[in-house]
Amino acid sequence: MSVAVLRRRRAEINVVPLVDVMVVLVFFLLLSSRMEDARMLGVVPPAAASGAAGTAAASAVVAVDRDGRVYLEGREVAPAALVAALADLARARPGAEVVVVADERSQTGAAVRALDAAGRAGLRARLLTRPER
Repeated sequence: MSVAVLRRRRAEINVVPLVDVMVVLVFFLLLSSRMEDARMLGVVPPAAASGAAGTAAASAVVAVDRDGRVYLEGREVAPAALVAALADLARARPGAEVVVVADERSQTGAAVRALDAAGRAGLRARLLTRPER
């Protein structure tokens, strides 16, 4: 009399897909939080038909509100100290890119000064726009 004992295979949980999904979620969170500083300041970028809606490669965000105040990564910075702060950023992160977010009601001079400060610090700067409605 032969008794065959059927063994059930243990259930295995494959965690590789879970890790993949978590990495994508963390990556998305990091990229989407970059522009959150500009939204908190109430800065509305100007509309442009050929402009990009956003960027994911920015290393720093410089915001200019409608009153001409300048913010670097959400902290207010004096316009005279912006070049020094961006130069420190350039030394810390070579090849960094700066996105300038200027309110559509701000004076053009404040946004140009922020772009110029990034250029003088040796950083590549871009101006963020929103798509036309």
